[in-house]
Amino acid sequence: MVGVEHRTTFDLIPEAASQARAVISDQLGPEVSTKVLEDATLLVSELVTNAVRHAPSAGSPEVELRLKVDDERVRVVVSDPGAGFVAEPRLPTAADGSGWGLYLVDRIADRWGVIRKDRNEVWFEIDVAG
Repeated sequence: MVGVEHRTTFDLIPEAASQARAVISDQLGPEVSTKVLEDATLLVSELVTNAVRHAPSAGSPEVELRLKVDDERVRVVVSDPGAGFVAEPRLPTAADGSGWGLYLVDRIADRWGVIRKDRNEVWFEIDVAG
């Protein structure tokens, strides 16, 4: 598999999640299995939606998507101007209308984490082998 790297930014608006899904589909579609593509698309959608909901709109109001795929894994980083948070996924109840994002990332991704630099970064990796 030829390595793919892609970086793009979106305004912090509700449409950012669908724009990010389109990037994942365009960039990963020909490179990975349908299962990996579906999982990556879902997780990107959740993380970008979280960024739109929780990041401040002052300063640099953009969410950035970085994508890298090689023979072993897909790595995605979603960054925003937020203050960061403690990475503790919780099990939402059926009555919760939201709150499933990090839970899904924790259950689906092979590895994930949160890094606070000048921006809040949430990353995940999905293994493509096997």
